[in-house]
Amino acid sequence: MTQAFQAKSLSIVIPAYNEEESIGCTLERCLAAVGSITRRTPLESVELIVVSDGSTDRTAEIARSYPGVCVVAYPKNKGYGAAIKLGFSKASGDLLGFMDADGTCDPEWFVDLCNVAVHEGADVVLGSRLHKESRMPWIRRAGNRLYSILLSHLATRHISDTASGMRVLRRDSLPKLYPLPDGLHFTPAMSCRAILQDGVTILEVPIPYSERVGKSKLKVIKDGVRFLHSILEIALTYRPLKFFGWTAALLFFVAFLYSLGPFHTYVLRGVIPAHFIYRLIAINAAALAGVILLTIGIVAERVAEVLNRSSHRRSFMERFLLTVCSTKSMLIAGIFPILAGVVLNGGVLLEYISTGHITYHWSYLSVGSFLVLGGMLLEAMGMFELLLTRILQRNGHKHANGTAAQETSCAPGERLALDGVKETQPGENPLVQ
Repeated sequence: MTQAFQAKSLSIVIPAYNEEESIGCTLERCLAAVGSITRRTPLESVELIVVSDGSTDRTAEIARSYPGVCVVAYPKNKGYGAAIKLGFSKASGDLLGFMDADGTCDPEWFVDLCNVAVHEGADVVLGSRLHKESRMPWIRRAGNRLYSILLSHLATRHISDTASGMRVLRRDSLPKLYPLPDGLHFTPAMSCRAILQDGVTILEVPIPYSERVGKSKLKVIKDGVRFLHSILEIALTYRPLKFFGWTAALLFFVAFLYSLGPFHTYVLRGVIPAHFIYRLIAINAAALAGVILLTIGIVAERVAEVLNRSSHRRSFMERFLLTVCSTKSMLIAGIFPILAGVVLNGGVLLEYISTGHITYHWSYLSVGSFLVLGGMLLEAMGMFELLLTRILQRNGHKHANGTAAQETSCAPGERLALDGVKETQPGENPLVQ
């Protein structure tokens, strides 16, 4: 069990884009929940921050009318994730929370989320909306289930709701999760990083979920594809071998199934009929693609381990592949299929050079070319891995560290002078421009 976390304050960030219909009710519920949070958790204070993300209605004006609420306004819409990150940069709490402004989640549940974060020392605690009592539309529920299955397969941990818009995280854990995107795929990206990043604990608490007030900003197809892309992109950064390995295994399986017919015919007749030529072309393509993806996955896994400066728990097959397919073994192993292909087609080459014709069966050329190309791929990937690993080790990850520092320059709690951002402190009521 993780160690308890000492926290005394919570900052709740509420991103809002044209939510004049619901922002007032949401803030009233949040203000009413402050007493419960301070009374039923070890926290002593709660800070409310509304980020109006380029709203063109009265969202910011309504939010400013509530005493004790800090309002930050972007003049132009930057995106859901950008609004939350701006709120984090203005926050002062030991715990950072956020929730949607559309009235779908009850802020009273911050009590449970904060207690789990404090008592169990979790880095991220999210409210899971996927349960029987949830009122989430079926198509969004199906999409979230799909993302959960995909992410659980790529990682060794499981969460049910990757895109939950209500969660609490520790301030000191935020740098481990950055960089994060600016759009609506901010939440699945955070979930993905939390699951895949070593040393980060993510837990779930079931929460009620109601229908939103007003029209949803979420575009099911467009944002669904963006969510999927975000999950795959981050997963490939941490677990490339699992993704490429399973894809390669599928291709090898297809090649094996396609080869059963020609092999059975060859055993019975001693020859492969001409009508199998297109099948053998497909077999070669699938098998070579499998070799390419498998070697890319092995090289990418080692590079990811160097860049992330950490190792993770791997399956038996992953450990076996990384042990057997070392840089040295790939460079050595690539020689043998090349030699085998040359030997197999040696007679073909001599016949063609001496007579200008080929009487050998076409299957010799098919198998021989596959062996030569496969061996060349192993040689090329082995050399590529050797050079890339040497470069990364020599540079000492300077580029990676520099990029991370740039991405996390807007650290939580820092009071930054951000261009185009208007901030209202509690008690102030400037005119909305």
